[in-house]
Amino acid sequence: MRPIFNRLAETFSSTWRLLTDTTNFLSRIGMLEKYETELRAWRERLQRSRNNQTVLHQVRDEIVAVRRLLREQGHDLRLGSKDITLEGFRHDDSMAEGFKRMVLGVAENDLYWLTGEANHIELADRLDQACRERRGCKPYALHCLWYRWRNNVLVLSGAASETAEMFEEFRKYFAKNREFLLKKLSRV
Repeated sequence: MRPIFNRLAETFSSTWRLLTDTTNFLSRIGMLEKYETELRAWRERLQRSRNNQTVLHQVRDEIVAVRRLLREQGHDLRLGSKDITLEGFRHDDSMAEGFKRMVLGVAENDLYWLTGEANHIELADRLDQACRERRGCKPYALHCLWYRWRNNVLVLSGAASETAEMFEEFRKYFAKNREFLLKKLSRV
């Protein structure tokens, strides 16, 4: 009897995690409202029937069908448990909080970046040099940032090397391209 209960608990946990990842993803891409009714219904069904394997599998299959549809629309759901946020400006003392330096080149439909211990100006020179050597880089707008992972959230902040105007441009870009940024920067 115990092994069956353990399998049910694992199935419930796995399905609940899939639902949570899907909810987070839909929220990040601005489609939460469109699926809110289904998400709420799935949560209720899971909570009411956590020991009913048939219901657990039905809910999981329905979630998987929505995820398949989103993939067909071009979305990358592997990042469901991850998120990205933009938090104002930081200074060199942010290293004590675990932040690291990054220079980010925003090009049309592409990103180039470099991270490291050097200051932002040196990193920017290195990124520029790497792009010249590669010769495949498109022209880009450079942004000097601080970054760190806080749990599964990539936190980006402007650096003192970034003017307020440059950061405002990046903020606008960020608002329109969150998913793209997270996809590209998910392994920094």
